[in-house]
Amino acid sequence: MLSPINRRRHGSAVRAGLLTLVLAGCHSRPATPVTAAPATPPRVVVTVVVDQLAAWIAAERWPALPPEGGFARLRREGTYVREIRYEHSVNDTAPGHAALYSGAAPRESGISSNEVIPAEGGAAKGILADGKTRLIGISAGPISRAGSSLERLQVETIADVFAAAVPGAQIFSFSLKDRGAIFGGGRNPDAVLWFDPELQEFVTSTAFAARALDALAPAGNRAAVAATIAEGWDLSGPARAWVAAHAQTPDDQKGEGDYGGLGITFPHKIPSAKALRATPGGDRLVVALGQAAVAVAATNQRPTLLALSLSSHDYVAHVFGPHSWEAWDELRQIDAQLAQLMSALDRAVGPDGYAVMVTGDHGSSPLPELAGTAADPWGCSTGRASPDPWERPCGERRRVIPEKVAATLEEALGLTLGNGHWVSGVAEPLVYLSAPARALPAAERQRLVATAKQALRPLGIDDVVDISLAGALCAPAETSRAALVCAATRPGQPGDLYLVVQPGAFFDPGYVTGFGTSHGSPYLYDRAVPLLVRAPGRVTAGRVVETPLSFASFTRTAASLLGVRPPAGARPGTDLTASR
Repeated sequence: MLSPINRRRHGSAVRAGLLTLVLAGCHSRPATPVTAAPATPPRVVVTVVVDQLAAWIAAERWPALPPEGGFARLRREGTYVREIRYEHSVNDTAPGHAALYSGAAPRESGISSNEVIPAEGGAAKGILADGKTRLIGISAGPISRAGSSLERLQVETIADVFAAAVPGAQIFSFSLKDRGAIFGGGRNPDAVLWFDPELQEFVTSTAFAARALDALAPAGNRAAVAATIAEGWDLSGPARAWVAAHAQTPDDQKGEGDYGGLGITFPHKIPSAKALRATPGGDRLVVALGQAAVAVAATNQRPTLLALSLSSHDYVAHVFGPHSWEAWDELRQIDAQLAQLMSALDRAVGPDGYAVMVTGDHGSSPLPELAGTAADPWGCSTGRASPDPWERPCGERRRVIPEKVAATLEEALGLTLGNGHWVSGVAEPLVYLSAPARALPAAERQRLVATAKQALRPLGIDDVVDISLAGALCAPAETSRAALVCAATRPGQPGDLYLVVQPGAFFDPGYVTGFGTSHGSPYLYDRAVPLLVRAPGRVTAGRVVETPLSFASFTRTAASLLGVRPPAGARPGTDLTASR
């Protein structure tokens, strides 16, 4: 069995050839000049994606966090871009992470949703699930269940370029979700790990390794998880007073969900590994793995990319809402964890020996129950700047239930096209049609789409786009809704109809059906996220960039800090190391 480094060298030439063929068929924007990176890149580059961290959340909440916290330090010592904007409409975890680490929109990357429905129908599965692979527990070893891979990704990543270009490069990527970890790690990581609630420890896949690294096991095995579960999630003393002073809702706000027995008020006893994900303990485990990787890097002194995705922030917002006590405490704890991680890096490689980038993969929206009330956190009842800078809507907000969408559409199509089976399933934001529906002639297909638009509008769907009619090219540098949808779709991708939700609407996340909130829309409250870059001597300390930048600014800046070219599919973005 080849080591990760040898596998990397062995496959780089073949991989480059395959990627050239793939990219030749994709539309990409004209390349922008790439400024050469400093002669000596930082020994360690850390990228942190805080799942569901919207630009509006950062703008409103970072100033309230303590000056000794991680966010404040990053702002003092680095550059703060108030908004980088995704240029696609499907603002979810997998498309967002793929875009950040490849610089390519879903149309080019092939990552168009979080989940897909198999061609033969049945339950939705993760877009990275790969039946040809098997899971490997960090301490349990190989198990019989299918793993995940990057088989669906059609472009190269930052990690791929780094691995191929830098002798001795090592790559670590960790998250609670496979789709949060795998894009950061690329095709040949030294370690890529995500959390498996059933196994109750972190896992990898045979797509990436024959076994997990022993040095990481103490931070991510069953014992570490059990200890974190036992801690529970309490809120007392100064922390409770701080949260109570800032949260815009009561602790028992209507619309919050009881996920896996956590309850909706503090203290939260954690009943299971599954429920652990919707508590700060999940992100503590990920950061602990990151610190273990930093210790490895300090020992072997090899150039290192460490990618972390903090998914508990997403789970907490999904279950309790982004304005809840839980969401505020989760952000407070992330702030402390970032400070601890940077302190570990200070000790391991020195304050000037590393760079840190922090951003989000998509935005967020409030609980629908808050709409139209005096407590509406988006200020609709008390007046606010108009137009809102993040397109945050006033008026009704609603959950779109996928099962209801499928049933409503099936019934409507039966009346229009005749009795039959027309809908195979719904996996946000896509409708999968049955084989007879796909075989309809063009005129009948148009009737199907027109029927879908009329039937689904009362459920919160603003438009229905037939993916088979998506154009060969998207309009470059355009951010109309049509262009955003075009960048998220292409003929031949999984799914048949793309559903565009109305402002304020979102697909029910399904953790506690009928409760909580989500994201996934083309509006700026979902597609604008912040970016922090700390790289002493390479970016300007204390600088604030007010002008919105492309999401590819993350990609190009990360590549520059690693001392490599951007991925071949990367769209134009601003290299923040070139503008100091």
